Amino acid sequence: MFGPWTIYFGPVGVNLSTFLLSLFVLVVAVIQKLRGRRTYFFEISLQLLLVSFSFITLHGRLLQYIFPIALPEHPLLDNNLTFNYFLTNILAYVVFPVLALTLLGSPVFHMLLGLKVQNAKQTITYALCGAAFIVFLFTLSHIFLSGRWITEYTHHGLILWIFLVAILSVFAQTFFFIGILFNRYLDHENKVILALISILATQSFILSSPPGIITNMAYSAAKIVVTCRTRNIYGAALMSSTLNIMDIATQILGS
Repeated sequence: MFGPWTIYFGPVGVNLSTFLLSLFVLVVAVIQKLRGRRTYFFEISLQLLLVSFSFITLHGRLLQYIFPIALPEHPLLDNNLTFNYFLTNILAYVVFPVLALTLLGSPVFHMLLGLKVQNAKQTITYALCGAAFIVFLFTLSHIFLSGRWITEYTHHGLILWIFLVAILSVFAQTFFFIGILFNRYLDHENKVILALISILATQSFILSSPPGIITNMAYSAAKIVVTCRTRNIYGAALMSSTLNIMDIATQILGS
């Protein structure tokens, strides 16, 4: 099963799945360099290495001092979990990656990161088509692979979770996995390799069964296609938020 493989070394945690992926990308970068080609895979490898440590260390260690999480976790009930997860996403997927690019002297223009809409009509069209596909795929997977992760909730906790997790945290994830790992280098590297790296990186943070892995990769592939066609991440973000909110709705309404 390919998913998060978490190990802690005192106050420092690492997702070994993402770490190993960063090493694989580093090998690709070395091969490209030996062939005399200019490559950005060194940057991508560094970003994966950084997030493999930062996310786990923040979520499971450092932010525990500010927002301690009760175990077992209680989503939509434990607001500390919501705040912890939200801050982890913002720092690990937005602040640290942008800071790393800045320190490397790599351009961080809005267009490169997928934050600029070049064609609004095209973006809306592909975003809606992508969202429709996500809804269809989610409906099928819910019928055959449904699983419960919400046992109870408070209205305050539900509102916080939707805003901070299903919308803002999801946007942060989209910014990193698609904006930085894919769209940022789309004009310089092979789009198929970038797509595979983005999809595998996303899956390395998702714990799921083998059928769930296939479904999650299909979700990621659909978001990659929309981003490739629109050259911004807003369609992918809409698809991700739609998926998260639908999951929450079916959990609550089906309880």
